[in-house]
Amino acid sequence: METSPRDSKQAFRGRHIASIVLTGAGSGKRTLHHAISLEGAPIAYRPGDALGVHPINDPVLVARVIDRLGATGCEIVTTARGETTLADALKTHSLAAPSRKLIELMASRGASSLAPLLGPANTALLKQYLSGPDSHDVLDVLEAHPDVRVEPAELVSTLRSLLPRLYSVASSVKAHSDEVHALVVSVTYTLRGRERFGVASTWLNDRWPTGESADLYLQDQQKHFAMPADPSAPMIMVGPGTGLAPFRSFIEERIVTGARGRNWLFFGEQRRASDFFYENELTTYARDGLLRLDTAFSRDQADKIYVQHRMREQAHDIWDWLENGAELFVCGDKEHMAADVDRELHRIAETIGGKTPEHAAEYVENLRKTKRYKRDVY
Repeated sequence: METSPRDSKQAFRGRHIASIVLTGAGSGKRTLHHAISLEGAPIAYRPGDALGVHPINDPVLVARVIDRLGATGCEIVTTARGETTLADALKTHSLAAPSRKLIELMASRGASSLAPLLGPANTALLKQYLSGPDSHDVLDVLEAHPDVRVEPAELVSTLRSLLPRLYSVASSVKAHSDEVHALVVSVTYTLRGRERFGVASTWLNDRWPTGESADLYLQDQQKHFAMPADPSAPMIMVGPGTGLAPFRSFIEERIVTGARGRNWLFFGEQRRASDFFYENELTTYARDGLLRLDTAFSRDQADKIYVQHRMREQAHDIWDWLENGAELFVCGDKEHMAADVDRELHRIAETIGGKTPEHAAEYVENLRKTKRYKRDVY
């Protein structure tokens, strides 16, 4: 049901109705498909929109912080939302990113190794300590200084509220009435001998049981990542990994509505046997002539192959599609994949389009300005 006018952020109470592991044996990742009920919610979404979730911290991490404080978790503390228990406050405040305020508190209590980070000449060092590749979380800070005493209320006063996380919707509501789908990979890594967990991804994949409801919202992303307004316009979609999510919704929408535009997907992951998400759907669409599909599975051969390599192989056809009005969409990793795809696009304009580097840059920029080159990267 369409709201009028359509709100940019539509809150609802959603019931978790399905959780399906998509990665198989031998995968280095754990990626799940989630289906969430919209039944009874007077809201709508479109392909390209995002699902907003309010995650809750890992209870094991919460318990370790409580233990480090020498507390029980039942202590009453004050947050921006009023009084609550320490345990409940730690569930909904960020434990992954310590604040400068916490560093200042610890330094004032005798954590001498932290004091230099607060000097005006050491801003870069502080940033690296808090958010660099070797970053520290709240438990790291507390455990590194066992002799420093911090009261529960003092710790909570330094913490920021957990921010919601956005995931591209992976479904068309026209294909799945009263449902919204998400594609989520668990973020896990080991640092300083302790396994770390992405708060939102592992909440969705491991700590939100099917059958239970949670507060969610749908975020309007149409200004920067909408499908072509013309259903006959060709679409080229580049979405490795969970960047596939919005393109599953694009393809479903076009098939259900009978749109005449051609659809071309570049999908990549590590191994075909264990990481080909929605393989049956996508290969069936390709078999039936509804989708052109190029895949790149990086670990299936000695030399790694990525989506930008497949683009190079199909450069002549990509250029032909672009010259015939195609819109190009990219979703996924900003620093590596999206940058590599962008360089390949410039290269195609030069090598196939016959443009100088300067004119190729102008061509790509014009695609952006006319909203024929859209990116949802992070």
